[in-house]
Amino acid sequence: MNIKLSAHYGCHRDMTGTSVVPTSGRNNATLQKMRYSREIAAACRRMALWIWALSAFLTAGTQAFAVPVEVSSFGSNPGNLRMFKYVPAGLPASSPLVVVLHGCTQNARDFAAQSGWIELADRLQLALALPEQTQGNSPRNCFNWFVISHNRRGQGEALSIKQMVDKMKTDHGIDPGRIFVTGLSAGGAMTSVMLATYPDVFAGGGIVAGLPYGCANDPSPFLATQALQCMSLGHPLSLPTTTGLSSPIPSGPPSAPAGLPSFPLPPGVCHLFPLPICPPDSSTTSGFTAAQLGDFVRHASSHTGPFPKVSIWHGSSDSTVSPVNASEEMLQWTNVQGVKAEPDISDTVNGFPHQVFKNAAGNAVVETYSITGMGHGYPVNPGAGSNQCGTAAPFVINEGICSSMLMAKFWGLAP
Repeated sequence: MNIKLSAHYGCHRDMTGTSVVPTSGRNNATLQKMRYSREIAAACRRMALWIWALSAFLTAGTQAFAVPVEVSSFGSNPGNLRMFKYVPAGLPASSPLVVVLHGCTQNARDFAAQSGWIELADRLQLALALPEQTQGNSPRNCFNWFVISHNRRGQGEALSIKQMVDKMKTDHGIDPGRIFVTGLSAGGAMTSVMLATYPDVFAGGGIVAGLPYGCANDPSPFLATQALQCMSLGHPLSLPTTTGLSSPIPSGPPSAPAGLPSFPLPPGVCHLFPLPICPPDSSTTSGFTAAQLGDFVRHASSHTGPFPKVSIWHGSSDSTVSPVNASEEMLQWTNVQGVKAEPDISDTVNGFPHQVFKNAAGNAVVETYSITGMGHGYPVNPGAGSNQCGTAAPFVINEGICSSMLMAKFWGLAP
């Protein structure tokens, strides 16, 4: 807020523009002018103080209600992440919590605002936990969803995020049955990690332009061979017999044609260009079966259910993370939920294809949105309407649909 004290400066010119020169026969007029000038000066001082106070109040109010704050200590933090939180003023006890995970090149605070979650926190009365990657872990600020030491329960970045949830529960009396997680791109893939490794913690999730859990298991952030292949193909060219999960990984997808090497491909290459080194039909078929994808989640913890409900979003023209990954996420979570991979509802929302998958009790447990023509990003719908939210920014795209609000509705946080 930047309010100029124009009234004060205007008064100052009036005051200094008055010439007071005592002369014979004009003393009374001069005294009147001097009294008038003093009255104007006093009035201008009062006006200046009032405007300054108003400016300070508005600025303080904006900072109090719209800026996440950093939490310096929240556990052992083995993943070396930063933690921010946003808690609306007067948040009642037993309120929900949403963990919001940014994408590569982003930070936690800007993404929380741009995606609409800050305004929804105020509107829906929920708290936000905002993990932030550090450049020491990733030069491009990507969560290490594909690294074995970070995508396992009780380890690395996954454990750090779980510790942030615990901190929010302790400090703000969060309802343990209403904790959710969502994210974009690497944050979307890390959302898959959190849902798979801590299904006992999260009631639901929202994966945006992400990948299924278990696809990539690389030894280091700097050897992201499987990660790049999963981004392009939806599966690696070849798989080891185990991934370090509690039991061996199921048999892998088709390998590269005989005699051709297996090495990382730029994201989107096989989706756009079916090169000879790509697995057969990689642009149109899933390399994993639904049972294999479901086993990745079932083997990630000892949890036996119920499992989180999942909202899946992907741009149909995404050349960074192939849309085949959205299909695999749907297969993964319908299999985990024990429901058929055929939608019970197929409709459109704001003009975009939407599918809903229900369990035997008739409850929606998985949904998918295909944002037709959208590239790599998080769809928002800026505005003040009840179904609007967000602000367009790099990788946060105005598509006329507020993904954050629709996730909140799917999770039961909004009517």
